[in-house]
Amino acid sequence: MPERAERGKMANDKYSGSYNAGPQLPSYMKKNMTTAKRTTQPAAARSTAKSGAPSARTSAAAKRTTAAHTTATRSTATRSTASRSSARSSTAHSAAARSSATRSTAAHSTAAKANTRHAANQVQHKKRKRKKSGSGALKWIALAAAALICVIIIMSIANSGGADAVADMDKLMQTSKRFKAGVKLIGVDVSGMTPEEATGLVKNAAEKKLKTVAVTISSGENSWTLDSDAMGMGYDIADALADGLNFGRGEDDNTVVITDGGVGEFDAKYTWDRGKIISALAAMSQSINTEATAAYAEPVTDWTQEERFIYHAGEEGITLNEEATADAIEKALGQGEFVCTVEATVNAVLPGGNIDDLKAATSFIASYTTKFSARRDDEVKQNRKFNIQKAADIINGNTIQPGEEWSFNTVVGPRTYELGWKGANGISGGKEYTIQAGGGICQVSTTLYNALLCANMEIVDRRAHTIPSDYVPVGLDATVDTRGIDFVWKNNTDMPAYIFAKVENVEGSSSRHTITVYVYGKPLPEGVTYQSRNEIIEERSRQDEAIYTNDASIPTGYQLERVQGHKYYVAEAYQDKYVDGKLAESKLLYTDKYKGNPPEVSIGTGAPLASGQTPDPAWQPYGTALEDAN
Repeated sequence: MPERAERGKMANDKYSGSYNAGPQLPSYMKKNMTTAKRTTQPAAARSTAKSGAPSARTSAAAKRTTAAHTTATRSTATRSTASRSSARSSTAHSAAARSSATRSTAAHSTAAKANTRHAANQVQHKKRKRKKSGSGALKWIALAAAALICVIIIMSIANSGGADAVADMDKLMQTSKRFKAGVKLIGVDVSGMTPEEATGLVKNAAEKKLKTVAVTISSGENSWTLDSDAMGMGYDIADALADGLNFGRGEDDNTVVITDGGVGEFDAKYTWDRGKIISALAAMSQSINTEATAAYAEPVTDWTQEERFIYHAGEEGITLNEEATADAIEKALGQGEFVCTVEATVNAVLPGGNIDDLKAATSFIASYTTKFSARRDDEVKQNRKFNIQKAADIINGNTIQPGEEWSFNTVVGPRTYELGWKGANGISGGKEYTIQAGGGICQVSTTLYNALLCANMEIVDRRAHTIPSDYVPVGLDATVDTRGIDFVWKNNTDMPAYIFAKVENVEGSSSRHTITVYVYGKPLPEGVTYQSRNEIIEERSRQDEAIYTNDASIPTGYQLERVQGHKYYVAEAYQDKYVDGKLAESKLLYTDKYKGNPPEVSIGTGAPLASGQTPDPAWQPYGTALEDAN
């Protein structure tokens, strides 16, 4: 083989071994390769020999530049899988080898056909080129040094936050570079466009994508959906523009791929406000959170049953873990899952106490009983019995939580005929009895009051009648009035308290009845009991103050006691504490005064009764001695 042809073959072999088309072979490179096939062997050899080393150095610099930029932008999308990159690289090297072999064959064929004159001209041309070889070598050294400096600068920028500089929108808008074929930004094909031309379309695509955001928070049977506004979402397309512009411009394209996307597709960088997410979750928590239910005792109000309580175990509650749920939401958004369902993270709230502890703290503490009569032929007394029974049924089985106040008027409600109460005697004007709706229920409030004193509960509001009651010792009564006077007490223990009320007949009597109030709750200390007690400090009759008036409607010789007199009392109330049956302490609660009232009597001045006329049962013979009601 001629020397020149051999040198051409060696040059071609060198060219064939060093050329690499890269994983993506743009169309313009294919065109250049077709042209190269038509070039003569000596020319191809000289071109390869001169440009081989600088090209290698330049390619290496470009490779490092692409890798640095790709590293800076990996946060905006998912990287290509290693297997896909490896496959592309392998394919690229195979293509390069086949291309090199084709060029080598073409070059050898051309060399064989070259004539001697052409070879001589080439020798002369080579001599002339040698004269300039000194200056050419310096030129290539300078270019290599410049390329190395560029690589160092680019890597420095990449390591110090250079992604921000590359993605700077102002610079991107000024560049005249155009996107390679197949580049898509947020699904928009921007092939052949400049960043400035593509920006409007890309922004529109990003905004549309945000409008599709629907993150559903699920908790049991309930769910809530958050949109992009609720989570304060936004976007940044600078990195997407920069990545798209760099795509296809290096020998080793370490491409970035979005979820469900392909090579050459890039997405925006999306942001959200964790504070807004937490606020939205806090609003949801009001519907998610449930309090734990402690073990509780259910009072049994049916007196035919022996047990007074049914005990129930407590139930767990839940509370929304806002921070953990926000983490799950952010994780989904970070993975590009803009339409998804996130299960709310909840923490269990354990119930307090147990049934055994509750039973131990639900014991009988004390009771108190008062008596009353109701003859079957006395309608007013029968109505009074009805009212007592009605009020007892209302308070029977009431539960009062620790620290809670209990109001008689609030629980029993107004006493009116419309509400089913019946007319019976009630104190009016502080000195006499009149028929009133609900008359007689003060006996219920008074019985409850004394039971609570025996249970050592706290009395908040209690008032005495103007006339002492005949069913309790003077000073131990507690009046109520639907127009304002109330009886209030407080559960001063750390466990629930319960009250029961029972009305029953006195054995062996059809007209005598009792009402008993029972108090249950946290037991008193071992051996400790309490009792209510009164002491009358002063007592006097007001008969000598009787008020007499003449009345012509009453026959002469008769009198009518219109208002019965009541004694004056000063009484003290005590709560006595006993330990193992012995009085340990006597506590003065208060001192009450009952003013009483003088009798008011009408003296008859009318015509005497005719012979055989029957006097009114309410009239008494004139001069009949008056008696106090108490």
